[in-house]
Amino acid sequence: MASVRSLTRGWSSAPVLLGGMRAASPRPLRVFAPGRSRVVARLVRLAPRAAFVAATLVLLLVGGLVAFRNAYGDRVYPGVAVGDVPVGGLDRDVARALVAERAAVLGNQTVSFTHGDRTWTADLADLGVSVNVEASLDAAHRLGREGTAFDRLHSTFDLARSDRTVPLSVRLDLQTLGRWLDTVDAEFGPVPRDAALVVKGRAVSVEPEVEGAVVDREAIRQRVIAAVQHFGAAVEPLPIVVKPPTVRVADLEDARTRIEAALARPVEVVHQDQRWQLASEDLGRFVRQSVDPAKPGADAVTVGLDQKALAGWLAERFTAEIDRDPVDAEIGWNEGPVVVTPAEDGLKIEAEAFARDLEVAFFAGERPVLVPIPVTVTKPAVDGKNLDALGITTLLARGDSNYDGGTPERDINVEVGAVLLNNTLVPPHSEFSFNHAIGEITVDNGFVESSVVEGERVGRDIGGGICQVSTTVFRAALLAGLPITEWWPHNYRILSYEYDGWGAGYDASILQPEGDPFGGSDFRFENPSDSWLLVESWTDGTHVIVNIYGPDLGYDVQFSDTVFGGPYPHGQADIEVVNPGLPAGTVTQTEWPLDSSEATFVRDVYGPDGKLLYSREFHTSFRGRGNVFQVSPDMAGQSPAAG
Repeated sequence: MASVRSLTRGWSSAPVLLGGMRAASPRPLRVFAPGRSRVVARLVRLAPRAAFVAATLVLLLVGGLVAFRNAYGDRVYPGVAVGDVPVGGLDRDVARALVAERAAVLGNQTVSFTHGDRTWTADLADLGVSVNVEASLDAAHRLGREGTAFDRLHSTFDLARSDRTVPLSVRLDLQTLGRWLDTVDAEFGPVPRDAALVVKGRAVSVEPEVEGAVVDREAIRQRVIAAVQHFGAAVEPLPIVVKPPTVRVADLEDARTRIEAALARPVEVVHQDQRWQLASEDLGRFVRQSVDPAKPGADAVTVGLDQKALAGWLAERFTAEIDRDPVDAEIGWNEGPVVVTPAEDGLKIEAEAFARDLEVAFFAGERPVLVPIPVTVTKPAVDGKNLDALGITTLLARGDSNYDGGTPERDINVEVGAVLLNNTLVPPHSEFSFNHAIGEITVDNGFVESSVVEGERVGRDIGGGICQVSTTVFRAALLAGLPITEWWPHNYRILSYEYDGWGAGYDASILQPEGDPFGGSDFRFENPSDSWLLVESWTDGTHVIVNIYGPDLGYDVQFSDTVFGGPYPHGQADIEVVNPGLPAGTVTQTEWPLDSSEATFVRDVYGPDGKLLYSREFHTSFRGRGNVFQVSPDMAGQSPAAG
């Protein structure tokens, strides 16, 4: 090995100047003794082996942990307990059953409170104590499965050294506890009470304060929690506190004088040109006092009106007289849309705001005070002030049907239906409903009893003949090229619908079931445009006419010839119907045989560019029938249908 001198040869012991500055002395070399150098060299040779051994141990440890976790899968790790219930190594269902059983036992455990010679006892469940079994299991299951690798490793070694206990997840319902304590307060003695104002009619009195003792609820809460934590029944002294009243009789003198002055005069309210006087005693029923315990004496008292109760009373009192739905302007056609009946705004009383305004007026120093009733105004969809905005510019199509030869009652129903349908507006991109357009078919709306098709028979009902009007709307909508969204043909062929050259199948039936007038079959079509549609209808004594107006859609509507199938033998037997309304000795035929048949036509609608928009086949299967005879009760079995 070279000497120290030879290792330092070539270095001057004098400082060297660099750039006019003294250079630092060179860093001295470390000199190792020969024996120490051999030890270091040996350590250097052994270091890779030690690292290999350490890595192997780490891999074995990690592998063991992985195998450990895989072995326990969804089970709780060993050494874990929920409260005093060991659940280590158990799967979730078994652990749940054990914890739930312990929770039930805990709920049945009692806690008792004594005062003097009296004792009050209740189950923990009756005091509002409940155990969240799932939350307790979740906490147990998370041990050893924490979010980070370090936390999981630390928790696993912790479990290996000693058992771990997670507390039961317990909830105390303070409302339930409070209700139980209310019963204790009531039994214990006089309940402390603040002095209170009492209003009866126009008379105002003061109910004196009462001093008393009550249960210390915070102390009770802590003792119930302690009983849960110790898993055992407890007997505790009942903690009592004396509660002096916050408000005494003298503190309410100014408030009593103020209310008496308020009750001496009525309050008047107004809406548009109507006025109402509210009796002061009616408003006095809603006088309430509130107390702020943080303030002393009279400063703690606030007197006002019960806003919620008063708003409910005002709504009940004035809604029928003020509230109304908005009414659209009725629009007709006279070489363009015209207003037939002006629109009306909708009104709805603002009961909460009304109550607030009345409270201010009730306690005002001077009367009379005139209080406007606040309302919300709702504008109608069609107000008639800007008819051009509706976009109704042209007649799209006209439908007609001949109802000549019907009974007077049927004619009445046809004409009433046309009047009710007239001037119906269909908003943009919405659906027309015939049943909703005419409303309920009732006597109150002008309909009478007449013949009506019911299934496969002809009977009598209110509104018989209304299908003459729905048929006419169907024809207008067909010719206008409007999409038909609901259509029901009649069950059997009615030849009168084919008057004036209309083919079979160009009819539409509707049905309003009793009790659900808008739940039966309907006729509907869609308004496919950005503008409104106007449905106009009237009768001339023999014909129903329906016009549909709207924007110029530019549709080209084409119909195929009607294709018939049949006739097919109806195969129906003759029927006798006993009608108690017929005079004695009556036998009359009401229906004649009709064979079954079919009728089909196709409508194609082309857009302004000549492209087909939609095509639809309208198919009707007409059913057949035999003879139908109606007889009075005394003639039952005497018609040809009886053989």
